[in-house]
Amino acid sequence: MDRIKEPSTWAGLGILAQVLKGFFPAYALALDGVSAAAGALAGVLTENKGKAV
Repeated sequence: MDRIKEPSTWAGLGILAQVLKGFFPAYALALDGVSAAAGALAGVLTENKGKAV
């Protein structure tokens, strides 16, 4: 569950949404929204480097 707080997870989700848009063009608008939200979270969150969990 700690992975959900890392920006790389959200960046990957945004990329996945863009890839899926090619396969499901009918859902392009919704997938763009998911991609934008994931990208915003990836930009806001900080990396958890070297912290003991």
